Amino acid sequence: MSKELKTHYAIVGAGIAGITAAEAIREVDSKRELLLINGEKVAPYCRPLIIELLKGERAFDEVHLRGQNWFEEKNISIITGDPAVRLDAERKRLLLESGSTVEWKKLLIAVGSKPAMPRINGIEDVPAFTLYRQDDIEHIKPRCKPGAKALLIGIGLIGLQAMTSLRELEVDVVAIELKRKVLPLILDEKAAKYAKQKLEQNGIEIHLGTSVKKVWSVNGTGHPYAALTSGGDEIAFDFLVTTTGMKPDFSLINGSTIETNRGIKVSPDMQTSVSDVFAAGDVTQYPNWIEGRVEIHAHWVNAYRQGRIAGLRMAGKISAPYDPVYINSLNVFGLPIITMGASRIDKPKDAEVYVSNAPARPAYRRFVVKGGRLVAATFLNDTNRAGVFQYLMREKVDIGNIAEALFDQKLEGMEFLYKYHDEVIQGNVDWPASMDLIDKYKKDHSHTRWGKVKKRKKS
Repeated sequence: MSKELKTHYAIVGAGIAGITAAEAIREVDSKRELLLINGEKVAPYCRPLIIELLKGERAFDEVHLRGQNWFEEKNISIITGDPAVRLDAERKRLLLESGSTVEWKKLLIAVGSKPAMPRINGIEDVPAFTLYRQDDIEHIKPRCKPGAKALLIGIGLIGLQAMTSLRELEVDVVAIELKRKVLPLILDEKAAKYAKQKLEQNGIEIHLGTSVKKVWSVNGTGHPYAALTSGGDEIAFDFLVTTTGMKPDFSLINGSTIETNRGIKVSPDMQTSVSDVFAAGDVTQYPNWIEGRVEIHAHWVNAYRQGRIAGLRMAGKISAPYDPVYINSLNVFGLPIITMGASRIDKPKDAEVYVSNAPARPAYRRFVVKGGRLVAATFLNDTNRAGVFQYLMREKVDIGNIAEALFDQKLEGMEFLYKYHDEVIQGNVDWPASMDLIDKYKKDHSHTRWGKVKKRKKS
């Protein structure tokens, strides 16, 4: 039976952005009504952890973002399994799938993204799945028997998680990637070669620079389905998993006056183009200062940060503006990799590139410095001090005079890193953001040699 509901705060989406926003609102305003609309039929959960349900390492209640008691304690109403389907931003009304309506004063759109399904002839006739929702796991898990064969399309971060879990379950994996390297959105060519080698060593058959054109059923006693690639290869399989990327879910705002491009356009305080309507998480777009373009910041930490900023702002509290992170940490069958910034670009323009490569380990480090600032870094099987470098990038610290010493881990560079960590990151010394870091370092510590280290250009 449909209802007419009223609330001061309405949050559409119960992922990390929505939950964090609700939490932030309650830090400021514990009284006014707060309604969280969860479109899925299960309790809000941590989406990056659902892959562990496939391996049986966790039960579903162990990946919940918050328990029911939390909502009661915070005085938060929640609707589960009745998604919002239409927004009337001018009248400040939401229509739910059940026919119920919600009137609101402040609205947060945190609906996230949805899987981008590839166009493949015959895909509707084979068991094909994504890895996005909890019910995706429920469909895939019964098929994960030893000796089964999975065809995986897309070797990105989600694809990496999928193939790792499938191999642990003794499922054979054939992986297809349209680009000519694995993990193409975060790895440069050299790092990608090491990652590919590790995947193949663990039994994964990889096809790069190709796509799946069609799939069909096969008569016989072997694997029941087959696929044809653009390169002419025919691959037998039992089920298909597609991890070809995500795109913002605009279904709620279609027909509204909210401005979008790649995602919903937001200000640094997560305000959309419509008054009293905010957005956070994977549904939004935001400028990338490193690459000079607008993009979707599809990252768990960024969704958390955006949700918190939006919640505080909705409740009337001014917070620090959104400051995205550009870091990924992954493990490729025991091979640790951390990437930062524009790490995927093989030949950056107008930049100094520093590379250290030890194939025997293997170990690989790569820094890209542009305009004196670190704009990309890759740490493969050598993640020492990666956190400090991430801080240098985020704070846009000018390291131009000591870039070579930092990269080569010379005495000057290491002393700088240790002191920077102790005095800035740990907060032992208050250095104003307006003061140039290196000048301050020379002034306070009499290290005049910082300015004498010559930069070395590498092609």
